[in-house]
Amino acid sequence: MIGRMKDRGTRAGPALAALALVLVAACDHGPPPEQVRAEQEQAAQAVANEPCPPDGKWKECSLAERLLRSGLVVRRDSAPAREDSVAIPGVLYHIGIANLEVFFFADSMARKSAVARLDTARFVGYDQSQTSKGERSLIQSANLLALLDSRRDQQRERIGDAITAGPPQPPKGAK
Repeated sequence: MIGRMKDRGTRAGPALAALALVLVAACDHGPPPEQVRAEQEQAAQAVANEPCPPDGKWKECSLAERLLRSGLVVRRDSAPAREDSVAIPGVLYHIGIANLEVFFFADSMARKSAVARLDTARFVGYDQSQTSKGERSLIQSANLLALLDSRRDQQRERIGDAITAGPPQPPKGAK
């Protein structure tokens, strides 16, 4: 009996090792924390050094600043974001394991026109419950359209709140 158990253990060894490798690979959700911290510090420094005048419209620099100030770890992808129904390319951000596709328009009318072409059945508001289909969250603010792919309600709320607070406004009395 003991001999049999011993044989099973040796036969199961390679299978368990392979399973462990698969699980480790499946748990790899991006770069190591040290690299993320370094990238975050570089992004924060770039935002601090880049002039981004508050003019009441979203720009990439104002969104990056807002997300960073919200305490989110944001990585910008070098590949553009694409959505079939949106004519312009966007910017793709990775926030943890979530993807945020952001499209900047000339004004809110252009954004509304693009949203009208979307199949809204594929999206939910960031503050609405997702169904088992796992719809992406649709976030709109001024001239910005964002599509968030995240199943975490807290993350959806944080990102949605940061964006729907509105773009930075010019100082009172500025022209």
